[in-house]
Amino acid sequence: MFTKPGLLARSLELRLLVPLAITIAVALALHAAIGYWGVREELRRFIKADLARSTSLIRSATHDGMLLNRLDEVQSRIESLGSSEGFTAIRVYAKDGRIALTADTGERGRVVPITSDECAVCHVNGERTGPKVLRNADMPVLGDGHEGQRALSVIMNERGCSSLECHPPASHRPVLGVLDVQMTMAPFDEAISRARQQLGTTTILLIMTAGLIVALFIRRLIHEPVERLHEGTRRIAGGDLHTRIEVAGHHDLAQLAGAFNGMVNDLRVAREELAEWSRTLERRVEEKTRELREAQKRMTRVETMASLGKLSATVAHELNNPLSGILAYARLSRRELSELAIEPGAAAPIDGYLALIDRESVRCGEIVKNLLVFARGQSVRTTMASINEIVENSLMLVRHHLEMHRVRLEATLLSGDPTIVAERGRVQQAVLALLMNAIEAMHGLKDREAVLRVRVEGDDERVVLSIEDTGVGIEPELVPHIFEPFVTTKGETSGVGLGLAVVYGVVHGHGGEITVRSTPGAGTTFTLWLPRRRAEASIEPAAGEGVVPGARPQAFAAETGESCERGGA
Repeated sequence: MFTKPGLLARSLELRLLVPLAITIAVALALHAAIGYWGVREELRRFIKADLARSTSLIRSATHDGMLLNRLDEVQSRIESLGSSEGFTAIRVYAKDGRIALTADTGERGRVVPITSDECAVCHVNGERTGPKVLRNADMPVLGDGHEGQRALSVIMNERGCSSLECHPPASHRPVLGVLDVQMTMAPFDEAISRARQQLGTTTILLIMTAGLIVALFIRRLIHEPVERLHEGTRRIAGGDLHTRIEVAGHHDLAQLAGAFNGMVNDLRVAREELAEWSRTLERRVEEKTRELREAQKRMTRVETMASLGKLSATVAHELNNPLSGILAYARLSRRELSELAIEPGAAAPIDGYLALIDRESVRCGEIVKNLLVFARGQSVRTTMASINEIVENSLMLVRHHLEMHRVRLEATLLSGDPTIVAERGRVQQAVLALLMNAIEAMHGLKDREAVLRVRVEGDDERVVLSIEDTGVGIEPELVPHIFEPFVTTKGETSGVGLGLAVVYGVVHGHGGEITVRSTPGAGTTFTLWLPRRRAEASIEPAAGEGVVPGARPQAFAAETGESCERGGA
């Protein structure tokens, strides 16, 4: 069926194109002829109306001169008007048929018989008076090879001229004469000729354009669908199952294309299902692999934290007894030194050494204490608390540090219900640690103002506390490990890196979350999400998970000597 698509298309094109082209040509020709005659008649009516207006104008121009019997003046005006473009003759006939006034002075005085064409149009059957005598008339005339138009109007005897003795009164002679105005139709004939030529040219162009449009339409409707069917079947036979044969309409070719498309779609769907199953299998393998890796990371972290907890407990236990002995003997030595009879100059250095041993032993004891807190953990005992009060109390504790470091505070508390279910002391401990971190991160700023922004927001489910500073920030490679124990950016003598690990344990012990966003050289923002209520009244955290007991904030930030600087405590 499709071995010779070109021949089929050409045959159908000819069978449709020839009758349609003939029909369109005949219709356009008839339309042009009707339009031509309509325009011609409309122009004729326009010429007649123009002639009537011109006649009225001439009557008005000569009216006063005729009333005053100034025939020379009237003759001069008629000659002036007769020289205007478009007028071929302007005459005034007297009652006896004599041409009294005329634009052509050679005609003046000539008598026109009543049987002439000029008179016959008004005087039907030669009658001079009566109801059949017309008062106004118009008629076509011929002259100079062009058709013209003539308007004849009766000049009535008016009362205004009856006092003159040039003619009898209106009661004896109601009609004085006839005004004859003739206009040429040459411009009209030229316009009609141009219109006829333009209409003929336009009609021919329209016939050609319509024929071309019909040919293109048939080509698009018949030839192109057949070519698309042929090309589509060739591609489908070559294995391209994404081919669609687009043939619009509901005719046989469109139905055939639809059948082909349905067949190809079924084949394509089957192949895509197989490919999708393959991709789904690969994606699921990747997802499971990623989940296993995440689980492995979590397990590694849990094991690490558990190992650190056990190690911390062992180290703390082993160090606690020697430190207690060192502290006790240092204090005993100082007391005995004060009782010995030694010169003050010699005893002072020894007492300073013993005091240093005392202080450092106390500091090491507090570090051991925090190690034990981190290793053993403690349950969370929640009560109703106000997040606003917790933040206000924490700010009051660090107010002296704000003034000392010249930090400007911008605090915005929660305007709605500030109530949460939490262990107040441990939450305040975490907030205080973050505030101290922020203050110390802005120590010594010179290129910008030190600003601490604290904002508390919330909804029905949770409260959000953000603490932002304009300090030195945290290096990007350190951010993922910032909450791990013993991670710090301070020097060797400024802490062991347990502060943020404890904060992390406090927040997660309350079922909340904590995140950090930092830009080196611009500042850091810690954000805490705490639920308003917890399902359990007390949660026992696993050892080594970074959850610390509810120690006093002073013990965390002051007694331990830790300041929880940004980037690790």
